[in-house]
Amino acid sequence: MAESPLDLHFSCSDLNREVAPGHDFYEFVNGGWCRANPIPEDYSRWGTFLALDRKNQEQLRGLLEEAMAKGDAPPGSPAQLVGDWYAAALDEVAIETAGWQPVRPLLQAIGRVDSVSGLGALCAGLQAAGIQPFFELGVQQDARDSQRVIGVLYQGGLGLPEREYYLDPEPFFENARGAYLRFLVRLLELWRGPEAGHEQLATEVIGFERELALVSMTPAEQRDPHAIYHPSTVAALVSEVPEFSWHELFSAHRLPAEFPLNLAQPTFFKRMGRLVVETKPHVLKAYLSLRLLSAASPMLSSPWVENHFTLLQALTGAKKLQPRWLRITRALDPWIGFALGQLYVGRYFSASSRERTQRIFENIRAIFRDRIQHLSWMSPPTRQRALEKLDRMTTRIGYPDRFRDYEGLVIDRHSYWGNVVRAASHALAYDLAKIGQAPDPEEWFMTPQTVNAYYHPSRNEMVFPAGILQPPFFDPEMPEAYNYGAIGAVIGHEMTHGFDDQGRKYDASGNLVDWWTGEDELGFRDRIGRLREQLAGVRIPGGHHLNPELLMGEFIADIGGVNLAFEAMQRAGAGAGFSGFSEEQLFFLAFAHLWAGNIREDAQRLLLATDPHPPSVVRVNQTLKNIPAFGQAFALGGDEPLYPDCPVDPWGRGPAEVA
Repeated sequence: MAESPLDLHFSCSDLNREVAPGHDFYEFVNGGWCRANPIPEDYSRWGTFLALDRKNQEQLRGLLEEAMAKGDAPPGSPAQLVGDWYAAALDEVAIETAGWQPVRPLLQAIGRVDSVSGLGALCAGLQAAGIQPFFELGVQQDARDSQRVIGVLYQGGLGLPEREYYLDPEPFFENARGAYLRFLVRLLELWRGPEAGHEQLATEVIGFERELALVSMTPAEQRDPHAIYHPSTVAALVSEVPEFSWHELFSAHRLPAEFPLNLAQPTFFKRMGRLVVETKPHVLKAYLSLRLLSAASPMLSSPWVENHFTLLQALTGAKKLQPRWLRITRALDPWIGFALGQLYVGRYFSASSRERTQRIFENIRAIFRDRIQHLSWMSPPTRQRALEKLDRMTTRIGYPDRFRDYEGLVIDRHSYWGNVVRAASHALAYDLAKIGQAPDPEEWFMTPQTVNAYYHPSRNEMVFPAGILQPPFFDPEMPEAYNYGAIGAVIGHEMTHGFDDQGRKYDASGNLVDWWTGEDELGFRDRIGRLREQLAGVRIPGGHHLNPELLMGEFIADIGGVNLAFEAMQRAGAGAGFSGFSEEQLFFLAFAHLWAGNIREDAQRLLLATDPHPPSVVRVNQTLKNIPAFGQAFALGGDEPLYPDCPVDPWGRGPAEVA
C-alpha cells in the first residue's frame, strides 16, 4: 500500500530564529526544516521539491496498484497500460529468472555488424529501444520558423554525466572515472563472465567516450540558442559527415530520403564521423554493447540493478537503493506518463487551483507589462516588440485539454524490458512523425504529475503541471500573500525566462529573431554583467565556485520572478499576514521556503557541473540581495550582508521608481 502523505504545509517551526534575516535568510527560513528533514538514505538530496515529488509518487503508487488489481481494463486504456506495466515490473520472479536474456537480441545484432556501413540500421534499432549511442535523434520546432517541426541531431553518447567528468584532472572527477571503469568491468563480467581482458576493454571504451567529450559543448555553451542551431538537410549531412550511414539510419526509422533538420553541434558530428572509422571494430562493438547494458540494467535482474546503483552511489552519494515501486513509477513517466497523469488529475487535482493560478498569472503579467512600458533604458521599437511578446505569452495549467493518445502501443504483463522497448519505440515514432508538420498547440512536454514548470521559447508559453500546484508551492489554506511568494514567484520566474539572456532572443511567435536595437542590447548586457560579477564572487559550502555563464538565465528569472510577484501581491491587496509576520514578510518566507533542503557533497558537485539552476542557498540569499522590497520588509540595515544596496533586475524598476 502507498505510504501516508507527507505534511508539506509551511510552519513557523521550519524557521531558525537564532539567525538574523539580513545575515542568512535561507537559514532563517529553512534551518528548522533542514534539521528536521535529513536526507533519506535512498536520496542524494532532500528538500521541499523532492518531498512533494515523493508525496506525488506515493499517490501514483496507489493508482498503479488499483489499476494492476483490476486487470480487466479495456485494451489501450490508461488503466490497462499503467496497470500492466506495473504488474510486469513487479514480477521479480520472472525478471530474476530471465537475467540478461531480454537484451540478447540487441546484443546479437551488435555482434553481427562487421562494418561501419551497418551502423545506421543498428543505431536505429537501439534508438527505438530508448538507447541513443553516439548522438541523440529527435525533433524540435524550427528555431527560425516555429510553425514547423524539424529533425534534430544532438551531441551525446557519454556514460558519465558531462564532459568535465572525462577531462578534469581534479581528484573528484578522477574518482568518478574510476567508479565508471569499475561499473563497465562489472557489466562485462555479468554478461560474459570473468575474463582477464575486461578492464582493458572498458578502458578503451572510456577512451572512445573521452574523444566524444573533447568535442562536446559544455552545458554553459549550449545555453546560447544560436550556438546550437545549424539548419541542414540530409544531403548536406551526408556530405559533411560521410563516414556514418545516415540514409540507413533514417530509412530504418521510416523517414523520407530528404527532410529538414538541425545539426546542433557540427564540430561534434564531424569528429564523431571520423572517430567511428578510426576506432577498432571490437571497441565500437563493446561501446555499443555497454551503452545498451547500462541503459537496460535497472530493468534486469538484481545483480544488474545493484551494479547500476553502485555507479549512481559513486556519482551522487546516495546510500541506499530506492524501493522497487518507486523506481518503477519513475521509469514509467518518460514513456506512458500521460496515461498515468490522466488518472492522477482525475483523483487529485482541483479545478479551483487552476482558476486561482490563472488569476495570479494575469496579475503578474499586468505588472510586467507596466514595467516594460516604463523601462528607462529601452527604446520605443524594442519596447513595442517586448510588449507584443508578453501579450501573446500563453499559459497552461494543471493538465492538457487533450491527453496524449497511445494508440497502437502494446503493454502486457509478460516482460518489463519488453514493455520499455515497445514504449520507447512508440514514443520515438510518435515524435519523428511530426517532422515537416505544424506543431500541435495542445502538446505538453511535462506530465501532469510532475513537480516542476517550464517556459517554452518556441511556443512562447508557460506550463504549470498539477503536480506543483499544492503545498508548499500553492496552499489554498494560507493567506494569498503566501501563494504570491510561492507559486507567484514561480510564475514570475517562468515569465521572466521569456526575457532572460536566452529567451529574449526569441520573438512573440517563438522565432529566433534579433528584435533588439544595438543600444538596447548593450543596456541589457550591462545589467546582466553586474549579475555575473555578483555570482562570480559567491562561494558555497565546501568552498566551491559558481559558473555564472551556466546559471545566468535562472538567476535572472529568480530575480525577475520575485520582483514581479511581490508587486502583483501588493496591487492585488493580498491583505493578511501569518503568525506575527506581515504580508510582505510572509511573501519572502514563502519564496525562501521553496528551496529548503540538504544535499550530499557528490550530488552538489554533479549539479554544479550540469545544472543551470543556482544552489538553493544562492537562489534565496543572492536573489534577495537584488530585491529592495526584501530589505524594507525586514527593516535591514546597510551593514547587513543581504541588504540590497545595489540591486539589479534587468526588467525591474530603477531605484527612483522603487523608492
